[in-house]
This record gives sequence, C-alpha cells and structure tokens, in this order.
Amino acid sequence: MKLKKREAAALRVNEEFPYLLCPICRKKLTEQSLSLTCSENHQFDFAKNGSLHLLTKNLKTKYTKDLFESRHYLMSEAEFFKPAINEVITHLKEREAGIILDAGCGEGTHLAHITGELEGFTGVGIDLAKDGIQLAARHYDQPLWITADLARAPVEAGTVDYILNILSPANYQEFNRLLKNAGEVIKIVPGAGYLKELRNHYFGDHYENDETVSAFYEQFDVFHKITVTVTQKLDRKAIEALVNMTPLSWSADPEKVTSFKAKQETEMTLDVEVLFGRKRR
Repeated sequence: MKLKKREAAALRVNEEFPYLLCPICRKKLTEQSLSLTCSENHQFDFAKNGSLHLLTKNLKTKYTKDLFESRHYLMSEAEFFKPAINEVITHLKEREAGIILDAGCGEGTHLAHITGELEGFTGVGIDLAKDGIQLAARHYDQPLWITADLARAPVEAGTVDYILNILSPANYQEFNRLLKNAGEVIKIVPGAGYLKELRNHYFGDHYENDETVSAFYEQFDVFHKITVTVTQKLDRKAIEALVNMTPLSWSADPEKVTSFKAKQETEMTLDVEVLFGRKRR
C-alpha cells in the first residue's frame, strides 16, 4: 500500500535525513507520530503534502505563489534551464551517492529533476518562501521539502555531501558548517548573456558576475567550471512565464514589461557558469 505524503516524508526523515534541528532551541528533532519534537517539547508537524515548516515566524518575501507557478512552467514544461541541470546530473553520476541540499530550491523543479536521474541520493530542498515549498511538495514526492531560514539552517553540522545553489543568494559560512569534510558546493551563476534579450529590452545592459564568481573562489577550492550557453525559442506562454518569474521585471518600466509579455515568440539566451567547489580542509 502506498504511503500518504506525510507518512512517506516522516519515514524519509527517519531513514535518510535524521539531522534536523529545532529552529527555536537548536536541539535535535526526532520524529514521533508524524511530528518532529525536540527535548524542549517544541513540535513541528508534517503537512499533508509532506512538507515541513521550520520557521519561528512567517517572513514576507517578494517571491509569490504566482511567481513560483510561472517558474515551474518555464523550468518544467518549457525546460528552459535543462541544459545547465544536465551538467549537474552528469557530474553527480560520477560521484558517490549522498545527501544533496538545494539551498534556495524555490518550487523544486531543479532538485526533483536531478534526484530523479540519480540512484541512492537523498534530496533536501530548503527555501525561505513558503509558497515555493508548497508548490514543490504538490508536484514532487521524492525530495524532502522544508521552509526554513538558510542563514541559520535547522540542520546539523557536517551532515551534507553536496549543496546546490542555483541563481540564489549564498551564505558560505553556513554552507561550510553544513558540509562534510569532503563536501562539494555546486553553484550556478548568470553569465553576461543570461536573458540578454530581456535585459536589453528592459535596461539596455548586461549582467556582470565577476564579484559573485570571485567570492565563490575565495571560499572553496574550485576544481571544475562549465559554461553553458544556449539560445532557445520561447512561445507566448513561456514568455509570459519568464516575465512573471524573473526579479528583473520588478525594477523594469511597466510599459516595457507589458510590451515584452505581448510578444508571440522570441529567442532567449541561457548563459550560466556552473562552478564546482570543494570544502577547504
């Protein structure tokens, strides 16, 4: 008999990821009757969809349910980011199976795609935005989905084999705390040509990633780097999803946002650097 989502998630915590900490007192959480409880009797219940909410208070973000639904369409249905994710999968297939923590997982498409192609890996997706985690849990059963603060992740030190950080802010002090001694960080950063058609329409400029890349090199032993540059055709539905999901639209002229969204089709460039770094001993 197939387990319900909350039962399956509780079992996964017990068997694959028993390293969660109470976000209130930082003591170890243990599973009891579809809840997680610490020695101070703080309790956190598994939701019906299997997700966990480990925030001490709800935090408002600009990342809304509509944004995440648009992102899910662009990444899952239109497969806009797939060439970059395939590089991550190829790399991890040559590594020993372990725990992959996606720091800033959003609506979960990338982590679900990666773990779906790997044998023996445990996926854990963490994001501050509850709407993203709820959408991830609705669409994808396998990874464990957690709403939590990545600046103070409710996870024991030295328990994670691989950290994914895809177009998301990074807290490298926390990453180093979470990683095992031989752990790796896989970070994807935009290149100069990332969404250049949209950036040119909005601002007439391009993205500079020098500061982001330099900070990564300062923190980790970078042993590999891949540049992925692909131009794809987007139809009107994919264009609308892109415009709705990207933070670039937040600061653009509303008329330019509307005019780009009205296009029937366009070419769009995916230009990213995939950086592979190892924790320094």
